[in-house]
Amino acid sequence: MTIELKGTRPLSSGSFRDCYQHPKDAGKCIKVKRPSVPNHVGKVERCIGKYEPDPNIREYEHYRKLLGTGIPLHCYFPKMYGLVDTDLGTGVCLELVRGSNGEMPISLEEIVTSRNSAQFDTKYILQEVIKFSCFCAQFGILASCDEPGNLGFVRDNKGLRLVSYDLKLRLNKELIPVSTLFAGFRRRKITRRFNKLLNYLGKNLGYIDNHG
Repeated sequence: MTIELKGTRPLSSGSFRDCYQHPKDAGKCIKVKRPSVPNHVGKVERCIGKYEPDPNIREYEHYRKLLGTGIPLHCYFPKMYGLVDTDLGTGVCLELVRGSNGEMPISLEEIVTSRNSAQFDTKYILQEVIKFSCFCAQFGILASCDEPGNLGFVRDNKGLRLVSYDLKLRLNKELIPVSTLFAGFRRRKITRRFNKLLNYLGKNLGYIDNHG
């Protein structure tokens, strides 16, 4: 059965996907790639006509693979229910994360750039991102969850909880795919990516001197 999403307003939008509330289940949402987004990957791929796999299929397959190895994804990632047909194309259906106050997550990017960032315990925010980076490195999660727009915080009864809403596997563009073949190289690559994020957070949250 095709789920109708046309004419409804997305809950949020990323670089190339929109996220809609499920029209028949308020506790779920559906991510769909915007039709205007091209499928090609980079200049070389455009020349040879190589297409990027559908991001929703890629994300769901990665989720199932990781879940099958016993990784406790529920600690940070919403539950995924599967792929669905919509009038906007193939979508992935997942848990709609809300805090104990019923509100949607506030993105890490928004926290960093907000004029009201002082209302947040920035030291705690940084510590939680460090913990998450260690989690990803430990379990070899090389995905789009290392970007500030794909991380957020929700209120819970204890304060704030970090969540990630993008588990889309990063395509390996290495000439020799060592980070795919060897776990050690993969962990180092994950750590390097998160170090860039942590450096960005440190500078913008006042923990690293921008002029240093």
